[in-house]
Amino acid sequence: MNNIFHRIWHIIRIPLAIIVILYIGLVIWRIPAAQERLKTEEVVKKIQAQKLTLADVIGQNLPSEPDSKLKDATIEGIDANGNGIRDDVELAIFKLHPDSARIRAAELQYAMALQFQFTDVFNTDTFITAIQEDGRGYGCIFDTEPGSYPDLSKELFEQNKIINERIDEVKNLILNTSKRKFIYENNYDKYMTSYSLLSGKDCDIDLTSLPN
Repeated sequence: MNNIFHRIWHIIRIPLAIIVILYIGLVIWRIPAAQERLKTEEVVKKIQAQKLTLADVIGQNLPSEPDSKLKDATIEGIDANGNGIRDDVELAIFKLHPDSARIRAAELQYAMALQFQFTDVFNTDTFITAIQEDGRGYGCIFDTEPGSYPDLSKELFEQNKIINERIDEVKNLILNTSKRKFIYENNYDKYMTSYSLLSGKDCDIDLTSLPN
């Protein structure tokens, strides 16, 4: 009987060893994929949860002016007050629009959405989540200029002109170095796929609730 078992073991030991090795290899191979999936879920939730606050809009937590030598030393820049908006961009928006909380709210939200490109995007899922928030920020800026002109064609022209100026204003602040421009454009090339726009309100803060 022992001889029979010995012969059987002699025959199956190599195939069995191969199966075990392949299984272990498969488990090891899947570990990075599982880790990325978990990281993706965490980052997607983080992006979706981060919202502009009234304190941000009124400047309650404005950061100090960042060191000129350090603010562009990294891709993500400096965010000392941790609100998801680069400090130099936040301060610039306040200087550009000291008399309009509505414009500040919209531009700060759009700046926050664009900043995700440099802090949280590393695959298609995180990219799509970021540009969905980008779309909300764009829509919020659109809401800053409802406009009302007798001539409908003039209304559209004037409104779009002002909106595009505000969009460009934020983009120029965010994409102020060649490295940041490259990352922003490269993310579109690497990760873009079909996606749907988010439903619901675009603005984190109801613009009509602000005084000006």
